[in-house]
Amino acid sequence: LPSGLPNAGKSSVLNALVGRGAVSVSRTPGHTRYFQTHFLTPRVRLCDCPGLVFPSRAPPALQVLAGVYPISQLQEPYSAVGYLASRLPLPPLLQLRPPSAAAGWTAWDICEAWAEKRGYKTAKAARNDVYRAANSILRLAAEGRLRLCLRPPGYAA
Repeated sequence: LPSGLPNAGKSSVLNALVGRGAVSVSRTPGHTRYFQTHFLTPRVRLCDCPGLVFPSRAPPALQVLAGVYPISQLQEPYSAVGYLASRLPLPPLLQLRPPSAAAGWTAWDICEAWAEKRGYKTAKAARNDVYRAANSILRLAAEGRLRLCLRPPGYAA
């Protein structure tokens, strides 16, 4: 099978051609770790491989939102939430209550309000779990439930 971007369905196509679950599949990018070979017939061999990711000029936050970098591997998801919030009106879309003291919304404020709304609490101190909330917001975008659309470079209305 041809190589391509992560999460493009290479493993799923191989399983469909073989007619069984020959290789493991997942919705998250980067699931296939190794090059794998399977024989369809004695003379036809199918190969599955991890997606190729080349160095990108896209900002890291956009790589996360595009599904190239797994959300689960993010140590600091707030930049990606901020990137999303600078391009989408997240507070009205998520029906968030405004922060009490601040004049505007920050990525942290959005995550805190989402944690409050969803009931995400930390185990020890029972504080709002803003990290979980940030990951939740990014997953909404990755699943297409929050739609981020960008115009191509050089686009003029």
